[in-house]
Amino acid sequence: MKKNIVKKLAQSSFTKDKLDSEKVKKAVKVLKREDLKVYIKNLKDIEAKKAVFITVPNEEGLMELKKYFTRLYPDKKLMFQMDPSLIGGVRVVDYDNIYELSMKNFLESSIEGGLSD
Repeated sequence: MKKNIVKKLAQSSFTKDKLDSEKVKKAVKVLKREDLKVYIKNLKDIEAKKAVFITVPNEEGLMELKKYFTRLYPDKKLMFQMDPSLIGGVRVVDYDNIYELSMKNFLESSIEGGLSD
C-alpha cells in the first residue's frame, strides 16, 4: 500500500480530534506489517502535533503557567512535567520546536559561546 494512502488512513482514524479505537482495530486487521509500521508512525506524528509538552522545575506558579499556555496554545493538549534540573525556567516542546528558557540553558550557551570566541 502506498505511504500516502496509509497516512490518510491514519488521519481518518481520529474522530473529533481523538483517536477512535474501533477505527484503529479495523485498520490494523487489513494492514501488512510494513504498512502497519508506517500507520503507527503517522498516528504518533498526528498525536505529537496536537500536544505541547511543558517542563517546569516545580509546581510553584503552575496554575498561572497553565492559564498562560492555554491562551498561547488554545487548540492543543497541554502536558506538564516536572524537572528539578531546570533552574528558574521552562522548556516547551511543540511538535519539533523546542524552546528552553532556563537559567541552566542560558549559562550553558554562554559558556559555549565564550569558548568559541
